[in-house]
Amino acid sequence: MNMECDKYAIDIVSFKRPTALDKLAETIPKPKGAVPNFGLPKWKVMPLESKIPMVPGPEGAYNFTRNKIGKRLWVSAPDAEFNLSDPYGYEMQLAYDSLHDKHLVPYFSRPNIVRHLIKSGFVTKNLDAKCSLRDYNMYRRYLRRLHCDRIRKELKRITKESVEERAIQYAQEQAEKEVKRLKERDRLLELKSSTMEERRLAEKLKREQQKEKQRKIEERLRALHQRKQEDIRLRHIRSKERADLLRQKQKVAMDYRRKKIIQTLLEWNRKERKRKKMMEKRLAREREQKQQMVEQKWEERQEFQKKQIEKEQLLLQCIEAQRKEFIDNYKEKVNRETERMKKLFRDMKMYIKCYLARRLPGSRERICCKKYLDDDDDDDYEDKTFPSRIKADKKKDISISYNVKQDKYEVRSNKREC
Repeated sequence: MNMECDKYAIDIVSFKRPTALDKLAETIPKPKGAVPNFGLPKWKVMPLESKIPMVPGPEGAYNFTRNKIGKRLWVSAPDAEFNLSDPYGYEMQLAYDSLHDKHLVPYFSRPNIVRHLIKSGFVTKNLDAKCSLRDYNMYRRYLRRLHCDRIRKELKRITKESVEERAIQYAQEQAEKEVKRLKERDRLLELKSSTMEERRLAEKLKREQQKEKQRKIEERLRALHQRKQEDIRLRHIRSKERADLLRQKQKVAMDYRRKKIIQTLLEWNRKERKRKKMMEKRLAREREQKQQMVEQKWEERQEFQKKQIEKEQLLLQCIEAQRKEFIDNYKEKVNRETERMKKLFRDMKMYIKCYLARRLPGSRERICCKKYLDDDDDDDYEDKTFPSRIKADKKKDISISYNVKQDKYEVRSNKREC
């Protein structure tokens, strides 16, 4: 595991770790239909705010479907709030689809209609209505809005008190701004009304001038139209005379050209049939090569995304293993330090007992050993004589100190040093 983690050290650093909001979103179930049951493996773990790309694949590898025939698409939750964040539908368009109209279910339930829809490619064999990639991504955006509403309600439940206070403060500020805005609006309306009156008078004068100008233009156009009609009639007469002359000449030339054209067309038809046969063979060969290439790319893309998902799982396991290793090392260090301090405390306690047993008045000389300190008789002796030893120690001015450099305790008296 450590060798594999070291192998992906750079990827671990650049890997996007889930935030607290992401973990909260994972705990909230996604709406029905948010996870597609078709297509590439990574589409199933792709977040709802990401669009599914257009990926070429073999024919029939996947179909974009949203629901069964006659099942409604745009169904809001019963406890959903009124949302005016997108009143003009720029972010999401809730378009009408006749295949999902519940009033047309009896019509679409007819056997001949179902066979026609399947044959035309509008529905699948499971009676799922097909749609385009754009419509499917729009439907994912709608599901993302429903999921975001659920997340927003959970956050609102967690931070209800603080949100209410901020909302009250924000409402007060907005009310003050609204009052200022209305005052400014009234002032601008008064100024605008006076300006509009002046503009209205100017436009009235301008319209009268334009009407006079339009009348003169119409008179000139009528005169011009009459002259043009006369010219057209004269040209028509002359062109008719020329056409009669040309028709006689063309009739003679057409008889000669007809024979030549017939021979040329027969030759063209023969060559065209030959060319079409060759073209059909070449197009069939190209379609077969293209289909093989698409299938190969589809399989490579599937394998790559599967490996990518396995790699991400491995990176998460490596991060968790490093975290556990750090925690274990830290606990081991704390335990070692605790044992060292306990040992130091036991040594100090033993040293003080040893000194009291050997140096206080009325005590007997003996070896300072854990074996003797644990003796029951010596414990009774120390318990009986301990107060008197403390008093004697004060009279003799005995002091106990800890030497940091030598890491030991020192007991000083008037006679000697231990």
